[in-house]
Amino acid sequence: MKSYRKEETNEWQGLFKIRFWVTVFTILLIIFIVAMFGMLKMFQKELNDRTGENSTLYETLRTAMHLNYDSELETELKRQSMMKKDDHVTIYYQEENKDLIPLVIETLKRANTKTYQLLGDYDQSSIDLIFMNRENLEQLSNIDGAAGFYSDFLKVMGLTIDPEKVDSILQELETPLYYFQKTILHEYAHYATFRKIGDSGAMGDAFPLWFIEGVAEYIGNDKTEVHYESFHYETLSLKSISGEDKWKEARLNPDADPYLQSYFTVNYLMQDYGENVVTDLIDKTKETDDFYIALEQVTGKTILEFEQDVLKHYE
Repeated sequence: MKSYRKEETNEWQGLFKIRFWVTVFTILLIIFIVAMFGMLKMFQKELNDRTGENSTLYETLRTAMHLNYDSELETELKRQSMMKKDDHVTIYYQEENKDLIPLVIETLKRANTKTYQLLGDYDQSSIDLIFMNRENLEQLSNIDGAAGFYSDFLKVMGLTIDPEKVDSILQELETPLYYFQKTILHEYAHYATFRKIGDSGAMGDAFPLWFIEGVAEYIGNDKTEVHYESFHYETLSLKSISGEDKWKEARLNPDADPYLQSYFTVNYLMQDYGENVVTDLIDKTKETDDFYIALEQVTGKTILEFEQDVLKHYE
């Protein structure tokens, strides 16, 4: 009798343990599902705030899984366009721009070579380059008067071309050809820089815009000599052109040129610290979670000393 009761007790204890762990697992699973649903709802709100659209939970989940959001305008532009795929870049264009595509591909290869030289290996995930009119470009980018833009959120490079300049570009007239290729080089540099930042584990918003735009301008001016004498503008403090709002403000200031100032700042970094300085700053920013601490560690100078040395370099 005692043996029977002992076996019955052991069996009951075994069932209790199984039920206990099943209950714990179920509770944890419910907490996980609720937490994921909450995060998805938060992401849905941010997605709709950024795009001005009303994405469903399914569209939000798809965006989160693929890290790529296709807005209604982007989808419509692609639907109306011809398509040419070149390696990891898919080019969407219209009939009036079809003769430019060989030049676009040639320029993308040049951009790829230059960014590899500057950044080393980086994840070359798929990216779309879309020809569009200025109205659509300004709507997608929220930037007035730009010839191109890159959105790491949309995974899109946008390009707008004045139809009257297409022939001049195809004839390889120096000025229109330079600006056309510079726009592609500049926007591809943004793509490559953000891919490198992502590979490092750093966050893209940890980097000031003067650094991001300066790298893009440096690559955009590849094989072009830009003289400091052309900089006839007010020199702004670098921290004042670090964030998006201040950058937009400086961009509209007739006495400032944040793009050109950023170019000369990054050009100084390259000349004094070598082209590895870009990846050094990315890696140090990942370590410190602060770009300006990383800048001080890489250069050995405070931000004020660094700004003074940039000016002295070009005197």
